[in-house]
Parts: sequence; C-alpha cells; structure tokens
Amino acid sequence: MAVPPAENPDPETVTQELLNSIHVTPKLIFNPFPAYAGKYLPFAMASSMEATLGGRLWTCWAGGEDGPNAYLLASYSDDRGESWRDPVFVIDPRAHGLPMGTRLGAFWLDPVGRLWLFFHQSVGMFDGSCSNWFVRCDEPDAESPAWTEPVYIGFGASLNKPIVRGNGEWILPVSLWERWHIDKPYADCYRELDAVRGSNVFVSDDEGGHWRYRGGIKFSDSCFNEHSVVELRDGRLWMLSRCKTETAQSFSDDGGRSWQAQSTLFPHVNSKAVFRKLRSGNILLIRHGQDMTKATGDRRELSAFLSADDGETWSSGLLLDERFREVGADGTWTTTGVSYPDIAQPPNGEVYVNYDHNRNTDAEILFAHFREEDVMAGKMVSDGAALKNLVKSKQGMKRSPEANATLAD
Repeated sequence: MAVPPAENPDPETVTQELLNSIHVTPKLIFNPFPAYAGKYLPFAMASSMEATLGGRLWTCWAGGEDGPNAYLLASYSDDRGESWRDPVFVIDPRAHGLPMGTRLGAFWLDPVGRLWLFFHQSVGMFDGSCSNWFVRCDEPDAESPAWTEPVYIGFGASLNKPIVRGNGEWILPVSLWERWHIDKPYADCYRELDAVRGSNVFVSDDEGGHWRYRGGIKFSDSCFNEHSVVELRDGRLWMLSRCKTETAQSFSDDGGRSWQAQSTLFPHVNSKAVFRKLRSGNILLIRHGQDMTKATGDRRELSAFLSADDGETWSSGLLLDERFREVGADGTWTTTGVSYPDIAQPPNGEVYVNYDHNRNTDAEILFAHFREEDVMAGKMVSDGAALKNLVKSKQGMKRSPEANATLAD
C-alpha cells in the first residue's frame, strides 16, 4: 500500500550519518494512491520518455517542486499517448523518513528490450555528491511490469540516456555539478570529488551489470551539465552540454577517457538541449529557437533539427512549441515556458519529444509526435503527426474519451 509522504524539515547540522543517507537503497512506491492523489498535480518538471519494443510509452517527471523535497513519478500509455495511467510508481525518499529528494530520472530501452530508469538521491538540492541508481524492467510491455531492486552506480546524476557504442560498450552520461551548485550547509563536503566535477561518462562492458567512471570535462560557464552523447560514424564520442549562454560541445577519440577543449555548438538560452542518434543513423537535436545561429531570450520555440552527416549540416527547424517564459514587473518569472526535452523512438520510426510547460502554474507534461520527414520539411506532413499532446496537467492525467466514459460509468 502507499506510504504517506513525510514532511521532514531540511537538516541544519551536517553529520556523516546524514551524508551517508544518500547510500540508503531507495524504495519504489508501487501503489502511490491515495497518498499522492492531489499532492502531485500542482507542479511538474519533465524528466524523460522512452518507447518499448511493443510501442508502450513510459514517462517520468518531478513532482512537488524543483528542489530538495521533489520526488519522481512514472506513468505509461498503451495507445501512443492518447491516454495515460495515473502514476504507477513514485520514488520519494522522504516518504520513508529520509531527508532527501529525487527529482531527476532517465528512461532508456536497451538493445534487447529491457527498460532502465536511472535516477538520483540528494540531501538538500545538492549535497556535493548525490548518488546515482538504476532499476530495470525486463518486460516493460507486460500487464503488470516488475522492476528490479535499485542498484547503486556511483556519485552524480544521469539526466540523459546511455548509448551503445559500435564496440559494444555502454556509455552513461553522469553529471557531478560544480561547487557553486552545492547547498550552503554542505559547502565544504566532498572535496575529494572536485577533480571529477562536470560532464562525465561512466562505462559498462557487461551490458549494464557494472558501471565505472571513465572520464569527463568541466565546461567553462557550465550550468547543471545536462549533457547528452552520441557516437559518430568514425567512432568518436560527441558531447553537448548546457552552459549559461550557449550549448557547448566536446569530442573524445578514446571512448570518453579524455575530451578535447570545449567549443560552442550554438548560442542558446540557459536551458537544456538534447540530441540522440535515431534508428536511421541520423541525429535528432532538440533546442530552443528556430535559428541555429541565435539564442532565444527565454525558454520558447522548442524546435527539432535533423542531421544526416554527423552534425556537419542541419535541417531547418521544426517548431514544436512556440510558448515562452513570462517575467513579471518585479523581474521574477510568472511562467517558465517550455523546457527539458527528451527523445523517444519506437521501432516503427516515429519520434516522440517529451517536455514540460509552465511547471509551477499549468504544471503540464506534453509531447510532440512526428517523423523524420516532418523535420526535413520543417512542417507536419506525415500521417498522425501532432504537436502539444498532453500527458498531465494540474487537473490530472490525460484520458482518452473512451477512458473518461468508462470512469463516468
């Protein structure tokens, strides 16, 4: 049965016991209702979406707040996103009496069809280390999906999907934020990790059974990293990472052990951009703004671009959602616009891009649904393509007309 969320005050005294709590094995709450029934609705920050071999769509997002009391919720759809289940599980350390939050997660389907969820735990907003974990579902299309016990990976957090290299290695992006991100009570903690702060990659050579640190880069003017990685046709790894006024890039020709000096991929608002290699071999990029040479002033114009030549050239942009962040007279945000995209692709070649809209007001998770030809055309030309499809809002999860009729009965 559901575990009622605990209201634990933020700790004021830093002890070793408190720091060690990030290593307490997380628990998934598989029956989150009624404890979370109304609690999760007012806020939503997008995390991830993935498609299974059977076409089921899984998504997760942060509830509560973008802060130390956040928790992660997961849901799925069996009708290509026409309707969504109420959250089927929640990861909320505070519900188990632990002074931590979980607000970051990344779904990923591996080559044999198993679904992974990578997620983190942190004391406070960021304690200087946090801990990175995964759970796995070997039959994600099952009527009652079963998940493994959480497995510890190491420090940091994974906000984006792993990749599989041509040599069989799995590469997992892992962020370990710079010291200026650390909450004040923990400002002097984890000095031993300073050498590996930044945009890192971990590697597994046994299909995710074990993960180990391989290398990384600390980007100048970085902000939360939020990096994604693809492998180019020549075997190099290409990383893009969030900075305050641009999306920066770096390349590695030794599997991620070392990284070249950073350069600018494109000017960009201080927000996440993401890319992923599609089944066709083309690279799909999601960023703010339809002009690759300019940054938007805020989080607006979420757009898709496609490259068939490893990023040498890009298509014109397909505008997915034009809505923007509004600022009040006092200079504070009144809305947050559209942000935090992730890319999913089922076996049939369709593309789904998951994101949020106005986290604190509308509290919407949405997705765009299209094909590569739509991106190349710069407009929706394929059958069934649609934009601004709802997953949830502050009123609840999206239901199909048939599901609503069933509930009314």
